[in-house]
Amino acid sequence: MNSIEKSIQILNYLSYVEKSVGITELSSKLLFPKSTVHRILKSLLKHSLADQERDTSKYRLGLRILEYSNSFYNSFDFRQIAKPFLKKICLETRLTTFLAAWYSGRSICIDSIAPSQNANTHLFVETGKEMPFHSAASGKMLLAHQPSEDIKRIINEKTLPKYTSKTIINPKKLEEHLLEIRHKGFSVCNEELEEGVKAISVPVKNINKEIIASITVTGLSKRLSSSNIKKLIKILNNSAQELSGMLGYKEKNIF
Repeated sequence: MNSIEKSIQILNYLSYVEKSVGITELSSKLLFPKSTVHRILKSLLKHSLADQERDTSKYRLGLRILEYSNSFYNSFDFRQIAKPFLKKICLETRLTTFLAAWYSGRSICIDSIAPSQNANTHLFVETGKEMPFHSAASGKMLLAHQPSEDIKRIINEKTLPKYTSKTIINPKKLEEHLLEIRHKGFSVCNEELEEGVKAISVPVKNINKEIIASITVTGLSKRLSSSNIKKLIKILNNSAQELSGMLGYKEKNIF
């Protein structure tokens, strides 16, 4: 392993542990000689890729990493990053697949893929369209992960239109339903927005472990029956986790 690879391993470790660490710990965990760790850290300090605490002499990530991160997020289009995942899910499920994000207290569809040009993408699946937070799977998923005070405010300030006989229009029941979604990690729209139409939604997380978007599949109820919901959730979660990883999210410490 050359010096560059060892430097990357040290930076990776500093990133995963999310705390300041000493040379002894780095040497022990990465199986590098202390002299090697010290030499690499000296170089990382020089370029502000690492920082050393004055009181403990331990090391953490440097400010230059934040500059790189900001540059990355300013230079990419989230939709373009997510597009291949939407296509993959759509191809595998043969269901309309879309991406929604939370903007100013609203869930907005920002991209969608239909299984064919003639597919019925339904009334509410349209780029730029607001997905109702009390009835659409994507809207419920995104609202469920907002701060509790924001959830209460949004539910109490906005009206809850009744789209079908299954639409939740009671604020208390909606709050309970959102807590359940948060616990389960996925959201289902069971004909709450359109008669005969179901949807399943899962979250996309960023480097700060924040849920910034949702990926959803939707189609006729017979295509999303109870017998295949588990399979669809697995397909969605696999892609959502991979996409989240590209945004810097880490499920757990790998060291």
